[in-house]
Amino acid sequence: MIAYKFLRAGRIGPFSAFQWPEPGERVYAERDLAACKRGVHACRPSDLPWWLADELWEVELDGPVQVDEHKIIAPSGRLRSQIEGWTPACAQEYAHACAWRAHERAVQALTRAGHQHGAQQLAACATLHDVQAVARRLAEDIPGTPISVRIAGDGALCALTGAPAASAYIAAHAAKRLDGTAGYAAERAWQSHWLVERLGLRVGH
Repeated sequence: MIAYKFLRAGRIGPFSAFQWPEPGERVYAERDLAACKRGVHACRPSDLPWWLADELWEVELDGPVQVDEHKIIAPSGRLRSQIEGWTPACAQEYAHACAWRAHERAVQALTRAGHQHGAQQLAACATLHDVQAVARRLAEDIPGTPISVRIAGDGALCALTGAPAASAYIAAHAAKRLDGTAGYAAERAWQSHWLVERLGLRVGH
């Protein structure tokens, strides 16, 4: 099975600190699989937004694959090739896209709450610096400002400071604030689609 894996620079597991061997060399689980403890963990395309790190690799899994929340686990696997399109610049682009999604949710929340003038001010923002400043001001000036406005300001800050995973997390929770669990799921699906399309990843293999 073909899947994907995010690693820290140098092919290092972000949680296990395991250094993966060169592409093509297979690794094996020492004993029975256990989520987050034992086994070769990897991502389906839909899982990618939860596991961002420095490097993205295509991996080949072998043996029965177990499905866990936002990940899959196999008894063995090997790196195939690094996804060269996942660069710091691409990560920054993704962070900005997510921050603007949180911004859109904040505008919707203000509109639903009847704060039309505030919604217009936030909608008029041309940069994420503007989003951060306007969101902060609105949160101070409007009693009962929807929490989505503060969230949008936090998302802008995360994007501007190079934190794509946090920016994506914030966008998903901004959607949840507005539309519940369905909104959260839809936002995570949008993030996955963005990564798949932007990086030209294979789906359904």
